[in-house]
Amino acid sequence: MSRLWFNRFMFITTLILVSSLILSCTPATRIPLPLLTYTQPQQNPNLLVILRGIGGSAEDFERLGAIAAVRQRNLPFDVVVPDAHFGYYKKQTLVDRLYEDVIQPARQQGYQHIWLAGFSMGGLGSLIYVREHPEDIDGILLITPFLGWDGIIHEIKDAGGVSVWQPGTFDPADDWQRMVWSWIKEYQHALPLGPPSPPIYLGYGQDDSIADEGPPLLATVLPPCNSFHIPGGHDYEVMLTIFRRHLDTLRDQFPVDTP
Repeated sequence: MSRLWFNRFMFITTLILVSSLILSCTPATRIPLPLLTYTQPQQNPNLLVILRGIGGSAEDFERLGAIAAVRQRNLPFDVVVPDAHFGYYKKQTLVDRLYEDVIQPARQQGYQHIWLAGFSMGGLGSLIYVREHPEDIDGILLITPFLGWDGIIHEIKDAGGVSVWQPGTFDPADDWQRMVWSWIKEYQHALPLGPPSPPIYLGYGQDDSIADEGPPLLATVLPPCNSFHIPGGHDYEVMLTIFRRHLDTLRDQFPVDTP
């Protein structure tokens, strides 16, 4: 076994063990969904909702510089980070909690545009939410999204790609992978009719062994200018680099006068 494959094997083995521990002691879900809110002195007309991955915490985004990256670009966005941990996915309450505790209150407060930024598991959560409430979200930034295990990805690739793959009959409540990829297939079919709504921007590490083949497969669905990859794997440094690049794209769409 080569050193590269041995290292990957050990990394995946460790991940499985850590994931098992996480799943066996999933934090309790709360109503309403706990939020960390970051506003600025000037009133911003837009909101960026950041969805976390399976590890770490909602506080990590400020600690590691993600919130500062938004402010440094003078983006006309407030930021909210829900503590949307794995428990909400496991109980299938993520969409309801985001709708009732984050998105609807934001609209009532007068925010004009609401974007989602999903890291890893949060990327999956972003797509799950938009599948049910596409009218609520104005754009999605995906950062190394986890989109399913190897089995479903290989099934789609072996069929010849997303456009020709047939998901078959399934219960969305029991098969989230087919649910998500079926929606991606519908999204792809709608692209020739006009600008996609909401637009999806994708970034991922080309050496990612966690999200693995899901993001490159999604990239085949999106307009070429909406996806990119950089060297690196599934770690904070790579994710933050991708996030900053997404923010530059967002700045191009929401230009403001710099002081």
